[in-house]
Amino acid sequence: MKRIYLARHATTHHAKKEQQDRDRPLTAKGREEACWLGQKIKEVPPSIIVSSSAVRARETSEIILKTLGTEIELNLIPELYLAPPQIILRQLSELSGTHETILLVGHNPGLSQFLFDISGPNSDPAALQRIYGGLTPAGFGVLNSNIENWTELTKTNTELERIYYPGE
Repeated sequence: MKRIYLARHATTHHAKKEQQDRDRPLTAKGREEACWLGQKIKEVPPSIIVSSSAVRARETSEIILKTLGTEIELNLIPELYLAPPQIILRQLSELSGTHETILLVGHNPGLSQFLFDISGPNSDPAALQRIYGGLTPAGFGVLNSNIENWTELTKTNTELERIYYPGE
């Protein structure tokens, strides 16, 4: 059984004049949200964090790592910046089968769409309902899949267990 945490980066500052979108940092609220996210996944921590290389996703991932307080591999992947669902799936399929639980930190709208696309018929209907408007900053979904290798990940073997939003 594999577990996937799919998290949207935490709250960011608006872009300053002539600042690239991918360079926007977290706000103080965003740093608190990232700590909250780390606390929520601490019971079943990931063995790897796969993250967009955008500043806000990287900062979210680094704060989660610090909150977890353990040595966990962090892979920053430029292709996850504003990635559509098929890129997210490709990145997951490239993971080593030794990883049982992973955290992917990315961006909307692709992340929310991926949650819809990969959530199979045994998914929690209330959880599916919660992502219709898209994940909020630091919102995350918990997926479970009865696969051995990440290349086998499909809608038929994956279920959405729950959606969390900051403060819950």
